[in-house]
Amino acid sequence: MSQSRTNILGAVFGIGMNINSIIGSGIVTTAGMIWNSVKSPGIVLLLWFIGGIISMSGSLVYSELGVKHKDSGGELKYLQAAYPNPKLLISYLFSFMYILVIRPGITCAILHSAAKYFWYMINGPQNDNKIDIDEWNFPFSPFCSVKFIAIAILFIITAYHMINNRLANVINQTLSVIKLITYSIIAIAGIFRLILDWEISRTNWQKPLSVNKDFTAYPSAILLIMFSYNGWNNLNYSLDEFRSVENKFLVSNGISVVIVTFLYLLINIAFISVIPEDKIRLQDRRTVQIIAVPFFEKLFDNNVILVKIFEFLIVLSLIGTAASNIWSGSRVIVAAATSGFFPKYLHQLKIWHQYCNTPINALLAQFIWCMLFILFIGSSFVITSFELYSSFAMYSHWIFYLAIGIGLFVIRFKRYKDGNADPIITFKVSFPIAGIFILAGLFIIICSFFVDVQCPTSTSPDPVVCNQIERIQKMVPMFISYGFLFIGLIFWYYYWWETNKNDVTKEKSTECKEVEEVDVEVEREAVMTEEAIDNLYEDDEIDKDYEGSENASEIFANF
Repeated sequence: MSQSRTNILGAVFGIGMNINSIIGSGIVTTAGMIWNSVKSPGIVLLLWFIGGIISMSGSLVYSELGVKHKDSGGELKYLQAAYPNPKLLISYLFSFMYILVIRPGITCAILHSAAKYFWYMINGPQNDNKIDIDEWNFPFSPFCSVKFIAIAILFIITAYHMINNRLANVINQTLSVIKLITYSIIAIAGIFRLILDWEISRTNWQKPLSVNKDFTAYPSAILLIMFSYNGWNNLNYSLDEFRSVENKFLVSNGISVVIVTFLYLLINIAFISVIPEDKIRLQDRRTVQIIAVPFFEKLFDNNVILVKIFEFLIVLSLIGTAASNIWSGSRVIVAAATSGFFPKYLHQLKIWHQYCNTPINALLAQFIWCMLFILFIGSSFVITSFELYSSFAMYSHWIFYLAIGIGLFVIRFKRYKDGNADPIITFKVSFPIAGIFILAGLFIIICSFFVDVQCPTSTSPDPVVCNQIERIQKMVPMFISYGFLFIGLIFWYYYWWETNKNDVTKEKSTECKEVEEVDVEVEREAVMTEEAIDNLYEDDEIDKDYEGSENASEIFANF
C-alpha cells in the first residue's frame, strides 16, 4: 500500500467522514415513517435516543476491534479472527452478503431517496397526486424517472471517486459540511419555531396522531432508526489510512456518533413542532418519505425559492451520504479480493490504479451491481423501493453485527486461553456496553418478523385480506436476506470449501510423494552404507589373511 494512502486521515477528517457516512437519507425519510407508525412524539424521541445508544455501543465494540486489528477491512477481519472454522464460513458469508446485498441495498436506498427529493424539487407540489406510498401504482413518471435519476447520481459519484482519491476525499468532506449546515439549520429553525410559536407548535406534542399500543410498530421503527444511524462503523474500513489508530480513530468514532445523536433528536423535535399532523396521518401518506418538503413549505410559508434551495441542499446531503457508502464499499471489495474470497478471474478487483490512486476496478463493479439493483430488484415488489432496500440491507447487516458483538468475547477468550493477551491494552470496551449491542442485535433479528400492518378501513374493501397482503409485503425483506444468505452458503461450499479441500488433498498427496521419495532415498543410502560396510569388512578379512599368509611363509621358511 502506498504511503499516500496511509497518512491521509486525521481526527477532523475522521469526524467529518463519519458524520457524512451516518447522516443522510434516514433522518429525512424514515422520520416521517416512524412518526406515522409510533404516533406518540415522546416515544418517537425515546426510540431515536435508544438508536443513538445502540450505535455508540456498536462504535465502542468496533473501536476495540479496530485498535487490535490495525488494518482495513472492517468486519471481514474481525469475523476471520473470531470464527476461523468451519474454514472461514462466517467471514465468507459476510463478504458475500455485504458486497452483493448489504452495501448495494443501503446505497440504493439513499440514491432512491435523493432521486425522489430531486424529482419533487423539479416538479413541485402541483404533482402531489403522483407521490403515493404505493409506488407500484406509479405512472411511468415518477416510477421510472426516479430510478433513472438515481442511476445518474450513482454514475457521477463513481466517476469522481475513480479520478483521484484525494479529490474524492475533498468532495466528500465538502458535502459533509453542507450536510451538517443544512441539518443544523433544520434543527435550529424548528427549535425557534417551537419557542416563538408555542401556541401552534405544541399541538402535535400535546395530541398524538392516535393511540398505538401495538408492539409490532416498534421492531420496524427500530430497524428504520438503525438504518438512519448506519455508517458509524465506516472508519473501520480505512484504519491503515489514519495517522494514529489509537488516538485519531477513537476520537473520530466517539465524537461523530454523539454529534449525530444530538442532531437527530433536534431534527425530530423540529419536524414534530412544525409539520401539520395531517401531513403525517395514515390518510395522507404522500409526504411521509419526503418529510423535509412539508417542513420547508410550512417553515417558509410556501416561499417557492427558499423551499427549492433547501430541497436542493437536502439532495446534496443525500449525495454526500451515498458517496461515503460508495467510497467505503469499494474498500471492502478490495479487502475481499485481497483475501482471495473471489474466483481467480475476479482478483483484479483488488488492484489500485497506479496514477489515480483509486480502486478503479472495485468502483466499476460496484456501479454495475447497484445499477442492476435499481433496475430489477427495486421494480419487482409492491413494497416501496426505499423500504425494501433499507429493510433487507439492515436486517442482513444486523445478522453479522450480532456475530461480531459475540465475536469480540470469542477473540478475548482465545487470546486469554493462548496466553497472547496484549501487554498494553490501549482500549477495552466494558461488558455492559457490549451487552447492549448484542441484545439489540437479538431484538432486531427476532422481532422484525412481528411486522406492523396498517390498512385503512376506509379504502380497503376487505381489511382482513388487506392486512394479510400487507404483512407478507413487510416480511419480504427478511425473506430476501435469508434467501441471499442461503445462496452465499452454497457458493461457500462449492467454491471455497470444495476448492480448498481439493487443494488440501493435493498438498497432502504431494507431501506423501515427497515423504515416499525421502524414504526411498534413505533406504538407498542405507543399502549403500551396508554395502560399504561389507566391503570394508571383506577388505579387512583379506588383509588379515594376507598378514596370516606372510607369517605362515616365515614360519615355513624357518623350518
